[in-house]
Amino acid sequence: MIRWFGFMMLALVALLYAETQEDAYYRAMKFEEAGDITAALQAFEEAAALPGEYTEEIQGIIREYKSALGLADDDSSGAANKANPWEFHVAGELGLYGMHYKETGLDTAEKGGDLFINVNPYFDYVSGIWSHTFAASVQGDYFLNNDEMSVLDTNDWNLVLGLEYTLMGRGMLLDLGYDFNIEGDQLYSDFYLWFEKDLYKFEKQRVGVVAWAYYQTSGPMSFAAYASWHRTVSEGLNGTVYVGAKFEADSAFDYKSFMESYAEYKQAASTYNDYWQYLSDHGAEMGDAEYEAYVSNSPVEPSVESVVYRQTMGKWFGPVFRSRISYKFKNRISVEAKMNLFYGFAIGGPDDEFKKIKKFNGTWGGMVSWKYKMMNFYLGLDRNYKHMDLPNFYKGLYRESTVLTQLKFGVKWDI
Repeated sequence: MIRWFGFMMLALVALLYAETQEDAYYRAMKFEEAGDITAALQAFEEAAALPGEYTEEIQGIIREYKSALGLADDDSSGAANKANPWEFHVAGELGLYGMHYKETGLDTAEKGGDLFINVNPYFDYVSGIWSHTFAASVQGDYFLNNDEMSVLDTNDWNLVLGLEYTLMGRGMLLDLGYDFNIEGDQLYSDFYLWFEKDLYKFEKQRVGVVAWAYYQTSGPMSFAAYASWHRTVSEGLNGTVYVGAKFEADSAFDYKSFMESYAEYKQAASTYNDYWQYLSDHGAEMGDAEYEAYVSNSPVEPSVESVVYRQTMGKWFGPVFRSRISYKFKNRISVEAKMNLFYGFAIGGPDDEFKKIKKFNGTWGGMVSWKYKMMNFYLGLDRNYKHMDLPNFYKGLYRESTVLTQLKFGVKWDI
């Protein structure tokens, strides 16, 4: 029994302290900092052979080393990559979000939850300095307490099917995706593109430019251009910052035309009803000629179709700031903080009053995660705040301020 217990403890210690990809990556960078290029290259190759999220980045570092040293691609681990350039993985996430929603004019807050699962099988293919990823995804959401979230207007469930292609090269990333969304009895698709190019590298930092585009068939679209900064290390401070400008467009209801046409319809309907009511009350007192003249000169009955129900595009433009800062500890615990800010000026819409609207959208939050082998457990809190500076005409038509707070916990994996 004691021997068995000792064996189990030894196995547990070996499991907990077995070198991970991050450990090997960290060791390689220590060799690199010390100037031992041969040992660094060997450690990078060992890191690439271990499962983890930095495989593509490490393979890129190895290719750069070999290119600088004049080594052939089929040397060392490059032979294994060339013999079998395809790799298959299954990534995913299972999580639960608790939601608390409050808006201007809403007496009580809405509370609910989102239980979701995402399964993302993908193939990696490496050819020379290029890495290709072909991925599919299936995500399902089930909203808890949905009957009490009328303002959020969610369905009991929704399903998203997606396809994605990613191309990575030396200092370049291209990501293209298509999603097909099923929400109750509603169907719509969206497309997105992300292109990033590094312009300058120094130490563990990169500076570059980004172009991003998003389009949803139900209306919303966005385009943005950023300057980017990244710091990437396996242990210590990591950071990503994007600063730029964004254009947004989404469907907007033409309230002014609706209200003006509805007022005209109501006035015409009132005149029409008064005209015939007078005839009903006083027709018997009229002579035949007067009666016929009154009827022949009656106004045309107004039609409700004269009321204007028109959707147009509201357009916005303004500065945007996105950041994500994290610290990775040696014990595989990471602490992360993020902030996304956008201040938009209306540059187009159904009327001149709409163009006076300004809006601010801010998201900030934090997360703690622990990585164990290929699993990443997390606990986080996010808050999304939206505020619209409205002219008098639109006050009461649009919500001025909303706050959505999400407590989320779950697990991610990449096998």
